[in-house]
Amino acid sequence: MERGTILLVDDNPQILTIMAELLRPLGYTIHCAQSGQSALELAAAAPPDLMVLDVMMPGMDGFTVCRRVRADPLLAQVPIILVTALDDRESRVRGFEAGADEFVSKPFDYVELRARVATILRLNRYRHLLDEQARVGAERARFEWAVEQSDDGVLVLGPDDRPRYANPRARHLLGIPEGAPASEPFLSLARRSFSLVPPEAWEHWPQPHGDNQCFLVRPESRTANEAWFRVDLLPASAGDDARVLRLRDVTEQITSQREMWSFHAMLSHKLRTPLVGILGGLSIIAGSATTMDPAHIAHIADVALASARRLSGEIEDILHYMRPPADLFGAESPTVATAATLCQQLAADLGAPSVSVAIPPELADRRLTLSVRGLEVALREVVENAVKFHPQHFPALQFSAAPLDDDHVELRIADDGPGLRQEQLAHVWRPYYQGERSFTGQIDGMGLGLALVARIIHAIGGRYAIANRSDGPGAIVTLTLPTDRD
Repeated sequence: MERGTILLVDDNPQILTIMAELLRPLGYTIHCAQSGQSALELAAAAPPDLMVLDVMMPGMDGFTVCRRVRADPLLAQVPIILVTALDDRESRVRGFEAGADEFVSKPFDYVELRARVATILRLNRYRHLLDEQARVGAERARFEWAVEQSDDGVLVLGPDDRPRYANPRARHLLGIPEGAPASEPFLSLARRSFSLVPPEAWEHWPQPHGDNQCFLVRPESRTANEAWFRVDLLPASAGDDARVLRLRDVTEQITSQREMWSFHAMLSHKLRTPLVGILGGLSIIAGSATTMDPAHIAHIADVALASARRLSGEIEDILHYMRPPADLFGAESPTVATAATLCQQLAADLGAPSVSVAIPPELADRRLTLSVRGLEVALREVVENAVKFHPQHFPALQFSAAPLDDDHVELRIADDGPGLRQEQLAHVWRPYYQGERSFTGQIDGMGLGLALVARIIHAIGGRYAIANRSDGPGAIVTLTLPTDRD
């Protein structure tokens, strides 16, 4: 068993031979150098566990070599025994100041030399062990902190599937009380709050089943949205029966993917439906115009025109949403009074009755920090939604404004429609969201209206909200907009 590497440094080759023959039988690996410079070069190439260094050498003496070693970050911790014929107190002080750990005087006693070498190497091994323990302890502390603060749920499972450890996130997800041990296997805990998806991937838990990915799914309820967590399991390693499990929230990825698929299906339906009316009407007119009476032609043309207008509206919804927010703003700043006028004009264009307006006189001339174009687009989407979802498509609208603080005003547009369910209130600002549970195609639009409003308001640093009215049926949309007093 190798006990360590020793670098012997002495300008006398006979002394080097004697010391090497004395120490090598004890299991040490011996390297020799006959000058201070060569000693530094050998040590830099392969740092030894101990240097036994003669003081009196030509050129670079032992004190200088000692100082050079202590100044080198890679060698600074190497123990050094100085061998010297100088037995005075001043030389020993000088040696300790240079960084020596021990002294041996010439002529040295062989038994003493062996004992000092063994003691120094043993202490150096202890020091290395303590340093390694401290390093591992620091790394473990950093790792534990990262796991405790992680947004992922992390568990360590024993062979019986019971959690031996669960970080705060995992405890919250699985309902394990803080500080209490888990009383059930992981699978039982998971089934309490989640569906196991897909079922076939969980049949042989915890063994993997093909390429199927395992998920825990919390279904949507009236008080909470659905949530998806991907389950990643690190198998036990050799000699260790523990397995590490990670629960990662992938709700956004899953719902985004599903929304994209839904959008593709909706896009096909919403665009194809008006196209059928346009192409069908034009085909009839083109093939039979010479034999049809004018009234019939006019009726078919009206159907085709209505379909074309519907198609135009669907395309505009998409283009408005995809347009960068900066395109919706300009140099002109409308006033609060302008916003009220726009709301009345839009309602008239969309077939709604007149809009009642309530604006404090001191607020009418306050300027909003977005362009007339941006304000018009936002108000159009709000008013259009009120008309679209009213049972008779004929809502009574109320426009009001109130100062929030010196830098913001609130614009409120209220209708007298049916209002919204709680789950609808939580989702209406999301792209492609349709208020009805199953999309039938009977309500115009693609669910991009309020998402577009959200993008506009976000772009100017404002806020938006929607709630059911407390004074009767209907909903109220509140837009909090920054203002410019200059």
